[in-house]
Amino acid sequence: MTIVALLAGATAFLIFFVVVERLFGRTPMQRRLATLRHYTAGDRQVEESLLRRLQHAAGDFVERSPALTRLAARAEPKLDQAAAKMRPTEWLVLRGTIALLAALALVVLLHPLVGLLAGLLLGFFGPGLLLSLRIRRRRQQFTDELPVLLQLVLSALRSGFTLQQAVDAAVRDDEGPVAEEFSRALSEARINGEFEDALQRAGDRVGSPELSWLVLALRLQRETGGSLAEVMQTTAETLRERAYLRRHVRSLSAEGRISAYVLVALPLFATGLLFVARREYMAVLWQTAIGIVILVVAAIMVLIGTLWLRAVTKIEV
Repeated sequence: MTIVALLAGATAFLIFFVVVERLFGRTPMQRRLATLRHYTAGDRQVEESLLRRLQHAAGDFVERSPALTRLAARAEPKLDQAAAKMRPTEWLVLRGTIALLAALALVVLLHPLVGLLAGLLLGFFGPGLLLSLRIRRRRQQFTDELPVLLQLVLSALRSGFTLQQAVDAAVRDDEGPVAEEFSRALSEARINGEFEDALQRAGDRVGSPELSWLVLALRLQRETGGSLAEVMQTTAETLRERAYLRRHVRSLSAEGRISAYVLVALPLFATGLLFVARREYMAVLWQTAIGIVILVVAAIMVLIGTLWLRAVTKIEV
């Protein structure tokens, strides 16, 4: 039983690591090196890994079922916001596999019923939390990089470029979220529609009020006239000051956020330590009815405390 639990835990950790790697991607230096390999001499055809081919095959298999395809399509907006390079069906297969492996590992370690429910919930909703974390991290990076890109666009505008030419020159060699969204807006504008409308859709997709303000400034400049470079300079300076204020507030509230992390992690760490050191002492919590009630009440209290600490330490700028 112990060997089965170890194998299940190792497999679940491996798939969990794959989810983190696929969601958070590689470092900027790794992405640039991967791009340069396409321009080196030799064979440019890079064969996909076995895991990637299995993921494609599983996604194709799920697409044969209309019901599963509709269920997987619910995650498409979040995958788009996170810029995850996987189809919704592949994401559904990944979540289901992690849920089954986590349930198998916890069934061996805990009470069968409790382990099954906890494993399925943890395995199925855990990747969703990681995806939400990826979206939040990408939005934060977008907000921090937007003033820098606007400064590059402003320099190109003063050199005589049009707006779309300036944006194209600024994002051509960049790989950050700002460059990705602006490149996508340029592509949408070339196919059909106005560039401002494409930027507005990008702002709605990443949840950036700063980009919505930029679109509003561009539309006002188009209707009333005036210097586009001056409008862009004013907008860039405003966003730069806003980003500075946000970083300043975040540094001042760092102590409170770290204290919140410690308070939330402390009961979880103590429970895990007791489970490893004195498992027979903790077994009463899932082998008796009163123990299960205590676990449920404790989980609810930890959740309420987490939400309260998050509300106290979160400061909107």
